[in-house]
Amino acid sequence: MMAPGRRRWIGYALVLAVVIGGSVASWSAMIGVTDVQQRHAGLLMDHNADAIQRAVANEAARYTETLSDLSAAAAAQNTFTSADFEVMTSRLNRERLPGASAVSFVVAAQASQAATVESYWRERGARNLHLRTAGHADQHYYLVFSRALDTVTPDVGRDLSAADEPSGALRSARATGEITASHPYVLLKDRKLPAAEQQRSFLLAAPVTRAAGASGPAAFAGWVVLSMRGRDFVDETLHAYAGELVKVTLSDVAGRSATAVASTTAPAASLRDPALRRIRTTTVGERQWQIDVQPTDRLLSDTDRRLPGATLAIGLFVTFLAGGLADSRRRALKKVEHATAVMRRDIERRKDVEARLRESEDQLRHLALHDTLTELANRALFNERLAHGLRAQARTGEALAVFFIDLDGFKAVNDGLGHGAGDLLLVEAARRLEQCARSSDIVARLGGDEFAILAEGLTGADDAEVIAGRIVHSLRTPFDIDGQPVTISCSVGVAIQENDGDRAGPDQLVHTADEAMYEAKTSGKNQFVTSRYRHVPPVEQAGLPSVP
Repeated sequence: MMAPGRRRWIGYALVLAVVIGGSVASWSAMIGVTDVQQRHAGLLMDHNADAIQRAVANEAARYTETLSDLSAAAAAQNTFTSADFEVMTSRLNRERLPGASAVSFVVAAQASQAATVESYWRERGARNLHLRTAGHADQHYYLVFSRALDTVTPDVGRDLSAADEPSGALRSARATGEITASHPYVLLKDRKLPAAEQQRSFLLAAPVTRAAGASGPAAFAGWVVLSMRGRDFVDETLHAYAGELVKVTLSDVAGRSATAVASTTAPAASLRDPALRRIRTTTVGERQWQIDVQPTDRLLSDTDRRLPGATLAIGLFVTFLAGGLADSRRRALKKVEHATAVMRRDIERRKDVEARLRESEDQLRHLALHDTLTELANRALFNERLAHGLRAQARTGEALAVFFIDLDGFKAVNDGLGHGAGDLLLVEAARRLEQCARSSDIVARLGGDEFAILAEGLTGADDAEVIAGRIVHSLRTPFDIDGQPVTISCSVGVAIQENDGDRAGPDQLVHTADEAMYEAKTSGKNQFVTSRYRHVPPVEQAGLPSVP
């Protein structure tokens, strides 16, 4: 028979073993919870970083598209004047171009030509223009026209060659013919501000080159320049994405060095965890930007941050309780383990079911609103977006256009080469239409060889005709269908809804575009016809005389 003292020490040893073993288990559980939290935080960081990268890329594309349109409009003028510039830029504001400081027109000249250039542009509306040459550069870049998009008055007449960054961007844009961004710098007009108000900024430069024609050979006229303040751009574009969860820093990358442009301001402290830092890159005006996303201590809620400590505390409590209740330890641990496993399986099962349901809903909505062959929007989605666009147009007053496109010669291809070739032609035509449209436009296939495009936010009929011209030119370029060249054309009807015209409903505007397309087709095809919606009373539609 075991002596009482020995049994007592065995009991102490058993309690000590339970306490040690339970403590180790509790510590391991806390580490496991911490690891799960780390993986969850990593997924949140990936989601935020990808969303921020898309936001920066989308805004950069919008700026580039705006500059491209302004450059094309300026190049189209036989004599570019201050009045032309005011009309072209009248609808630009900070809401459409977050972070923008000013849009300007810049010309190049040598110092000895300054007086002649000054006189030339004064005759074209810049009445108070005074060119102020800076330095002794071979080439100077003078600000001739400018529209402020913030509270700082543009310094018209300033020589941008006073700074290397804008000069380099202007030279590169002219040499490549592409929209080019400058290296970060403080805008010349901001250098008189207090140091606390100065920002790292950059500019986007689009070359203006008049095409060769009857009036003469192609000629370089200057640049349309958009000045951007870095901190304003970040605050107005990325704050909604970053919030309090992450801190975002935009940097311009040149070689192996990166120059910070601006960072978001987050009230929470940043977490110095290299495993959660995310780096993304995007291209803005031929330059590479780095997007550095750092987590803050708001990334995880207060409850989540306390969870590892709570896990440890509960584990120790259970351990010491089990030490005092050695007889019930096995059953209690077994129940806890079983309940935890069931709960985890239930959570995982619910997550899996929810994910499948969301995926199924997205797939069903996509199938319901998109054409299965071309992946374009179908008639239902197009009508939905058109109705929404007309309501928005009534508020904003911006012009809106519907393009109705019918492929000329498609039936001959479909009958001659087979339906497979016809399907390939429809898919390729859809891709070209997406390239002709702007990124904000809706391209849809209405059925057969009929397509439609909805373009919002236009300044007028000229914008719509530029898009229509691109469509006609693109679709008459030969297609490569299984190695065989195929040539078709298209007839395009354009219906324009402007704020000062009759108000049209979605069906009426589509009908107007359809009639314009028919007119283009009957007039010889391979062209576009533009029409503005006009309300026709029922008596006129019936051919009856109206009663005074």
